[in-house]
Amino acid sequence: MTTQPNEDVDVESHKILIEIDSAVPQAEAISFARRMGEPIGAKLVGCFVENQALMDLAELPFASEVSFSGIVKPLETERLAREWEAQAGQAKAAFAAAASEIGLEWSFDVKRGQPLFAVLENASQEDVLVMNTGNHLTSLSDIRRALHAATTDVHADVLLTSARRGMGTGDAPLVVLDDMTSQGEFCAHAAEALATRAGMACLPVRGADTDLADLAEIVRQMGPSLVVANAHSKFFEKDGDATAFSMAVGCPVLLLGSERDLQKSD
Repeated sequence: MTTQPNEDVDVESHKILIEIDSAVPQAEAISFARRMGEPIGAKLVGCFVENQALMDLAELPFASEVSFSGIVKPLETERLAREWEAQAGQAKAAFAAAASEIGLEWSFDVKRGQPLFAVLENASQEDVLVMNTGNHLTSLSDIRRALHAATTDVHADVLLTSARRGMGTGDAPLVVLDDMTSQGEFCAHAAEALATRAGMACLPVRGADTDLADLAEIVRQMGPSLVVANAHSKFFEKDGDATAFSMAVGCPVLLLGSERDLQKSD
């Protein structure tokens, strides 16, 4: 199900894809959309995922759920579907309000499947897919697999967040990681263009031999609002390193999935 409040929305426009797992949209994702949506020419797309594995579980005999108060009751597919419908309605209303506040076109989908991967089905090379590394309902192994699929198979960009705080609108800079390769050089140019259009200072960190924990500390000391890096940078020998770095650095990390210009042509 897709809701588009404006029939004239360009369906080919770039998208910032956010999985909605609560009634309150994630602050870091909305802050990124507020600051970067217009520079990259993107509309905001929310996706509420009905977990297919939970629906499959509910269809098993004797499946039950235990509440926080210790009450045990049968896990019924019809009740689960009704609860999902109510949650999706609340999430859509909150998402619409957030999108309206930051002035971006928006749409909202409800899908059934595996969290993160269901959202990835709608992604294309021009999109930014938001993945919350602090989401305790999604395992880090699934986040890493989805990250690999998004950046390697789809060649989309991925924004890794941790739900700790938003990007803010102050003078905090954008930091770009340049591993001194051709991909790193492209990443630096793309980040500089994005920072210019977003009205931010762009500070480079160069070299690929720094230990990842030391690199995270260096970046933290710079106090950035956003870190930009190539998804296949030498800084990240494994996808798990990229997720660990994003969790340690204290701000959103945008990983570029391909050598393309981040900014939309005027």
